[in-house]
Amino acid sequence: MKTLSHAHPLAWPFLAWPAAVLAGVAAPTLAMLMLVDAPAPAPLALTGGPILAVGLMGVGMITAAAAGRLWIGILLALLTGAGLIMLARALGMPPLPHPFSTGLGVIIASLSFAARGALFARSAGEKGWWIAVFVVAGEAAMLLTASAMPGALPDWLLVLLPAQWASTAIQTALTGTGTRAASSVLIALAGTAAVTLLVTRLLPRRWPYLLMFTAWLGLSALVWHRPGPPMPCADLAIVAAPAGPIAPIATTVPDAATASALARIQRQIEKWPAAAVPDLAQRARNLLLIAAVPDLYDTEPLQSHLPLLVAAELKARLPADGRAAILAAIAADPAAGSVAARETLAELGLPGNVGDEAPVRNRMGLYAARLDGQ
Repeated sequence: MKTLSHAHPLAWPFLAWPAAVLAGVAAPTLAMLMLVDAPAPAPLALTGGPILAVGLMGVGMITAAAAGRLWIGILLALLTGAGLIMLARALGMPPLPHPFSTGLGVIIASLSFAARGALFARSAGEKGWWIAVFVVAGEAAMLLTASAMPGALPDWLLVLLPAQWASTAIQTALTGTGTRAASSVLIALAGTAAVTLLVTRLLPRRWPYLLMFTAWLGLSALVWHRPGPPMPCADLAIVAAPAGPIAPIATTVPDAATASALARIQRQIEKWPAAAVPDLAQRARNLLLIAAVPDLYDTEPLQSHLPLLVAAELKARLPADGRAAILAAIAADPAAGSVAARETLAELGLPGNVGDEAPVRNRMGLYAARLDGQ
């Protein structure tokens, strides 16, 4: 009798396909629909990392385990990732600020999850997809708990989860600096994929499991010592308030990933039409958005370094004798002018913003007052 790993790729157990669709497509879609009207700045962008990670894991791992074919899991996970991103865009998520980084994170995560599914198929045969379902359920529960209740789970536990690695890599591409800041989690995902595929090839010998366990702990240690940026956590009370705390302006030198991102943003500003509009007051508003929008996303460490970059651009692009008056006028009346340029911030590698203008204008006015005299 054929084992599942040698069966036809489409001869899946009856319940495997519904389980994959439920875990990888239906649950993330429902989460997006629930967040569409949430009172937060672009909530889909703020939670895209965990949502996409669950989708990729659910489809990639379960289908690879059910079909017994690595490529089936990878292909369907990639299609799921693309579909969820298109759905998020249709529901109002701004354009991707780092398309390459997002694509790289999705590809590596899909490979890593599908590799684990293929291992379950090889080691457990027709019961492998059940193991995949339980693993997906467990990791998804911890991932969503960490997203909904930051601090509820200990850091040492989260660094052990490949789902958390994928979430961090994708979220960094959506609201952070991109690939370089997420290098440790991308290396961990790729490393576990490679070792898992090697173990799958060496089965039924048992000693390769020791190799996989050792690699997993070693890569988890890498993530522990070089963690990716923290997940964004917009404070809804602050967002809704007419005024409130503002992100601190950094007093320390940025790390290598943040410095690289700042240099890239500065280069892109030179080509950004919003930074060269003839109306000087509108030009200042557009530049202030570079600090205001990331502040709404609470995307440290980048957000506290951006005000210094904005201050330098304001000095370079506004006349010295009129700069203070322009910033004072914006601080006094943040409701004036346009904030349409917030939707084009992806051109700078920053998260864009759509929806209610009030939180953005609030932050824009606060930064105008804070940077006056910088």
